[in-house]
Amino acid sequence: MIENLRYAAASGLVQRAGHSELGLATNTLRGNVYFSGLLRQPLPLREALGALRGVVVSDLKFRPKDRPKFQAWLEEEDRRFLATLGIKSEHARQELERLNVSLDALNRIREKRREAFHAARLAYFRFVLENEYEKFYILDPVITVHPDEVFFEAFSRDESSYARLGVSQDLFDDVGPFACGTTNIDFSASLAEGFDRLRAYRDTRFAIGPSGFAVATNTTTATNEDSEVHHEKKVDLPESWVRGFLQVQSAMSLSMPRFSLAPVDLYNICRFLKSHRTRKSPRALRWELEPGKRVRAVLEPWGHVIELSTIYDGTKAQSIRTWGRDRLKVLARLLPVAQRIDVHLAGTGLPSFYVLDLGGISFTLALSGWTDNDWTGGAKFDLLTRRLTGTAAEVLTVYEALRLRRFATDAELAEVTGFGIEKCRTTLSYLCQAGRAIYDLGKRVYRHRDLFFDPFTLQDAAAAVKPALEEKAPEAKAAKHIHEAEDVRVIARRPVTTGYKLSGSARGASGPRVRPLLHVDYEGQIIEASCTCAHFRSHGLTQGPCEHVLALRLAHMERLAKEDSKGGLAPA
Repeated sequence: MIENLRYAAASGLVQRAGHSELGLATNTLRGNVYFSGLLRQPLPLREALGALRGVVVSDLKFRPKDRPKFQAWLEEEDRRFLATLGIKSEHARQELERLNVSLDALNRIREKRREAFHAARLAYFRFVLENEYEKFYILDPVITVHPDEVFFEAFSRDESSYARLGVSQDLFDDVGPFACGTTNIDFSASLAEGFDRLRAYRDTRFAIGPSGFAVATNTTTATNEDSEVHHEKKVDLPESWVRGFLQVQSAMSLSMPRFSLAPVDLYNICRFLKSHRTRKSPRALRWELEPGKRVRAVLEPWGHVIELSTIYDGTKAQSIRTWGRDRLKVLARLLPVAQRIDVHLAGTGLPSFYVLDLGGISFTLALSGWTDNDWTGGAKFDLLTRRLTGTAAEVLTVYEALRLRRFATDAELAEVTGFGIEKCRTTLSYLCQAGRAIYDLGKRVYRHRDLFFDPFTLQDAAAAVKPALEEKAPEAKAAKHIHEAEDVRVIARRPVTTGYKLSGSARGASGPRVRPLLHVDYEGQIIEASCTCAHFRSHGLTQGPCEHVLALRLAHMERLAKEDSKGGLAPA
C-alpha cells in the first residue's frame, strides 16, 4: 500500500522576540487537522518528543557486519596467489609483479577521479538522514487531535517498540479553535534539534497545521493550504505495519499484572545496564511479584537484585521474565520529569508496557516479548482477545458512535448503540484491526483514530470482519473447525473474582484428545492458559495460544453470547 505525504512546509522551532513557536507541519492530503495553544510547561514536552524520536530511530536487532571492501581485497589476494602458482620463470614472475604495481597505480587514479562522486553521494545520504529519513523508517509519526488531548504514535525502525505520547489540553493556555482528526507530521532530524532549544523561561506556542514553517526564512510562514508545496513523498506502507498496530492494541487490552515504579527505580535499572555488559545467557530482566511485599527487579545473569520502593498489591505471587531490556534506555531522558511509572506485564516472554506520567503528559512504551520477535512479525496476540461474530453494519455503527464521541469505554458505547457489551468489544477489536481505533492503556478507553485517509465505509467494515485473518492464523482456523465439529467440551466453568476458570477437552483434526485449561477475565480475554498438546509444551503462549485453548474459549464465548442476548451483561 502506497501512502502519499505532502507537506506545505517543514516542521521546526522559530525563536521570536520573547517567545518560541513550535510548528508541526501536517500532511495536506489528509483532512484539515489543526491545533494551537500556549504551552505552560515546555520542558516535559521537550523530553517526551525527544524520547519519541529516540524510539522512531532505534534499531536493536542483530545484523552481521557487511565488509565488502575486505572481501574484495581478500578475493584479489587469492587471485594473485593462484596466478603465481603456475609461474616458474623468474622473469615472468617479475613481469607479473610490475603489472600489478601498474594496476594498483591505475586504481588509485580511478579512485581520485571518483572522489567528487563519493562526496556528492555522501552529501545526499546526509540530507536524507536529516530531512527525509522516513524513506528508511516507513512512515512519519501519526498525530491525532482529540477534545481532551493531542497524541502521537510511532514504531521503532526494528518494529519491536511502539510509543504513544499523549499531551493533555489542560497543559495549554489560550487554546484557539481546533479540528479533531488524524494526520501525519513532518518529523525530520532538524525538528528534533529544535526540540532541544525549548526553554522554560520562554513562552512556547505549540501549533499543528498544514503551514508549519517555511524553510527559506524564520520570519515567514505559509498562510494557507494552497501555498507552495515544500516536499512530497510516497511511502510504502506494508500490511505488516498495520498488523503491528493490531497486535499492540490487542496486547494492551489484555488483563495483566500491574504495579508502579518510582522514577529512581527505573533509573537504577538503566544505570546498571549501562555499566554492565555480558555475553552470557540468560540476559533477562526478571520481576518478582509477591502480594504485600516490595517488587524486586532481578538483572540476569548477574543475579543483581534491585528492591523497588513500591508494594505489589496483586493477589498472586508471580515471577515474570522479560527480554530486550536495552530498549528501556530510551526512557532515560524522561526520568527527571516523570512523576509516576506504571508497568504492565503480559507474562514471561510476552509484551510489557511502561506508562510514564509526566504531569499532564503521558508516554507509553510498548515492548514486544524480545527484540527479534517484533510486533509485525510472528506475534499473534490478537488471538488472546475475545471475538464474537459481528456484521459489517454493527462494526460501522460502533465506528460512527466512537467517531462522534472521539473516546469512550466499551460500556459507554454499548449504552449508546444498544448492543450488548460483548458485541461492542468484538466490533472494537475489528476497528483496531482495520486501523480505525486504538486502546488508551493509561486512561483505559478506546479512541477514534483513522490510520488511513479514505473514509470508513460499509465495504471496509465487511472486509474487516472477513475470515481473512483466520486464514493467516492456522490456530484460529483449526479452533473454528474443532468448535463447528463439536469436538470441544466444557467440563467445568467456575466463576472467580477475575472472571472464569474453564477446563475442557478437545481433539484436533489429527492427534489424541487433549485437556486445555483456561482462565479468562469478564471481557473474555485470556489471562492464563495451558494445554497438554505438543505445541503448548514447546512454546507456551509466546507464539499465541494453541487451537485447543482457542476452541475451548469459543465454546465459552458461545455461552456468553447466549447470556448476553437474554439481557444478562457480563460484568465490566
